[in-house]
Amino acid sequence: MHAELRCLAILSLLACMGCDPAEFNKPDGPLQLHLASNEDGSLKQVTLDRQNIGNDDNSFRQFESAVAEFAQNKARAEASEWMVDIDADEQLRFEFVHRAIALCAGRHDEKTKEGVNRIEKVRLVMPESDSKSAAPREFFIRVPPQRNTQSNGNCFEIKVRLTANADGSLKLLQLGPLKLGNDNQAFEGLNHQILKIIGKPGNPIINDLEVAIDADMALRYQHVIQAVKACNGRFHPKGLWIVYIENFKFTGIGNTSDEPNDFIQRPALSE
Repeated sequence: MHAELRCLAILSLLACMGCDPAEFNKPDGPLQLHLASNEDGSLKQVTLDRQNIGNDDNSFRQFESAVAEFAQNKARAEASEWMVDIDADEQLRFEFVHRAIALCAGRHDEKTKEGVNRIEKVRLVMPESDSKSAAPREFFIRVPPQRNTQSNGNCFEIKVRLTANADGSLKLLQLGPLKLGNDNQAFEGLNHQILKIIGKPGNPIINDLEVAIDADMALRYQHVIQAVKACNGRFHPKGLWIVYIENFKFTGIGNTSDEPNDFIQRPALSE
């Protein structure tokens, strides 16, 4: 019965969106969103489950409707496929990726004064240019309900700040109060500092750590991904990927009370 209702809902939604049901992603899989970029970082095209739906506010409204319908199927609640996949061009301004993830978090219900969660995690799929790399091809971003001021359990937040120049290039990468620069060495420095924090790969402390990335909306998405990778781990000389931290979130999504702080209390950072 649930499967039949799910199929009928999808067909109704696609009819409203003008999509061909035959081209829609299989019901058992995650929703798939691709955000294509123009050379200047503006949004060129939004593609939802292989269907182009535009590049304006209406395209994001259609995506929000699809997420709402997707999350209503309670049979998916414990399923690993209950997820939204987002991949975006590296040149795209981060604001569009941030907006898509925020829509997955749902809206605040003014009647109940509670946030209505839709998707617990979003999977960021890396660009095809990384397909031959040993680095992870996907990262998971926690998506709390809007206006949810609760932290992720007992996790300590590691604050990573990225500011942008007018052209979307990186102006400054910062770990708590520590300024790391704006080039590739800055990300290497971030990776080094994260290792100092966790002590060693596989340390149980990583289960209690969460990286909160605060990036300017005008920043190119590629720099956000560089920061995520630097916190996630590094290459082993034998070509394997050594994992550091796996818990990530973006500030401004769910928790609207995000405020800068001096990072976690342990251990001390060094210049």
